[in-house]
Amino acid sequence: MRHDAGIDVMLLSAEEALRLDRRAIPPRTDVVRVAAPPRETWGALAERGFVRKPAWLVWYSDVGAGEEEWLARLSKGVRYDIRRCRRQAHDELRIELQQPIRPETLDRFLEVYESMVARMRHGVPFATSLRDAILADERHWLLYAHSTDGFAGGLVCREDEETGTVLFRFAAIRPRWRERSLQKVLYVEATSVARAKGFRRVSAGNDPNLYGHIAKPGLMTSKARLGFTPYPADPPTGPGSWRDEADLVIALDRLGDLALILGYPDGLSGGDEQPFFDLAVYGDPRLGGGIESLPFVRSVRRHIPCRPAASPAPS
Repeated sequence: MRHDAGIDVMLLSAEEALRLDRRAIPPRTDVVRVAAPPRETWGALAERGFVRKPAWLVWYSDVGAGEEEWLARLSKGVRYDIRRCRRQAHDELRIELQQPIRPETLDRFLEVYESMVARMRHGVPFATSLRDAILADERHWLLYAHSTDGFAGGLVCREDEETGTVLFRFAAIRPRWRERSLQKVLYVEATSVARAKGFRRVSAGNDPNLYGHIAKPGLMTSKARLGFTPYPADPPTGPGSWRDEADLVIALDRLGDLALILGYPDGLSGGDEQPFFDLAVYGDPRLGGGIESLPFVRSVRRHIPCRPAASPAPS
């Protein structure tokens, strides 16, 4: 059993998963997972309810020839919201770019970031653990907004000359400005910076591909509405890392009312240029805010967790 940021994951080989008696699954198990399932087991695992998927996703958007071209890809409603939010931000805030990042500025960012992560059900402060690495790498820059009231929010980015990409690594926004969509403003401004520096695309970061755990379902729709498309990503380096896996969701008790997985279409192996997925939905899809119409979703498959969420105790 592997404890993973607030949930319990039962790791099995493909052969063990295919022999699994579900009555023998420990009661606190949230997910049964098969790492790097062999091709010959894909069909049998699917028949038993497993969803084969990239373990991590990376989100890309081409910067386009100019801002108007980039904005034109978005829906009319999203463009209106961005323009409204930018007016508010520019009226009340100063937005500045810092490269290299100074320690005192990064620490102001991390103060907001850690407060934000602490409010998450299964939050993990990745940026805090990478503080020294960020400061040591001059490919990083910080786009941040502040006023006389202090630090409002920021976006830590890293340049990758080899792939022509600027990666939006970490965002931190104070609650007042999160409600006013400052993060969207910073995404647009950071895309303009990347374009001016000659990069061809931006990335909205990497997410573990179980929305409802560390990344919430709403993050999938918000990134898609800003014109980003998900692709299979290489996992973080370290022990226990693999590119593909197959998940069987056992219960939603510690995941929430809705969990989403972007799974590989049947028979596809998931190369880097795989832009279409089958969306696996656990829980009430009405909570997903238009997930069925996302442009990279080929089909939607509704799944019932093997163990229903616990009912609330009678009052």
